[in-house]
Amino acid sequence: MAGGLFILAVSSLLLGGHDRIHNQGPLASLVKDIRKPQPAALQWQDHVLRVSSTALIAADWLTTIDGLRNGLRETNPLLGSHPSLGRVNVLIGTGLLANAFLVPKIKERELRRGIWAAMVLLETYALHNNRGAGLTLNFRL
Repeated sequence: MAGGLFILAVSSLLLGGHDRIHNQGPLASLVKDIRKPQPAALQWQDHVLRVSSTALIAADWLTTIDGLRNGLRETNPLLGSHPSLGRVNVLIGTGLLANAFLVPKIKERELRRGIWAAMVLLETYALHNNRGAGLTLNFRL
């Protein structure tokens, strides 16, 4: 069997020569015209909004942990009234990473800045309420 395959390979090489389309199919001659999307160019305003919203999300995360450890009720409807620490860490951590790394990929400047500005406002409100309840930054995640 192996000898027959060897004879077939040698004979096709000797008789056929080099075939540039061999085993490449009909799509081999197509030219790649799809360009990779370029990341949006961030200006200094974008960086300020990105860093401030990310810092506020982190601070809210830490005060939320303190509230859960003290047995307080969570007011975020996405988390539920008494979420586990694991659920809080996963959901808020995912939101923080999305805010820091996915939102900057939005090409429309107004939309990108609007999302960050909304996060700054929401997180400032949440931190104000958390501090009013006597919560502090709890670094034990």
